[in-house]
Amino acid sequence: MFVVRFWAKDTRNHRYLRAELEDEARGTFQPDCTLSSFVIPARWAFRSELSEDLGENRDKARDCRTCFRARR
Repeated sequence: MFVVRFWAKDTRNHRYLRAELEDEARGTFQPDCTLSSFVIPARWAFRSELSEDLGENRDKARDCRTCFRARR
């Protein structure tokens, strides 16, 4: 299951795995748009760079197109 958070570094809303975010020991996270490909460290988000969970009332103009494309 995914959760939406605003990433301050690139000013976009991305989808992240909820289970990873709930792991307090984890310090870096990969957005959904990078999970199926090789990721350079510049695409890792630190916990301090992420907002709290965003709901459906988020600014959808900031949504990452890759994270929010139609799912199979």
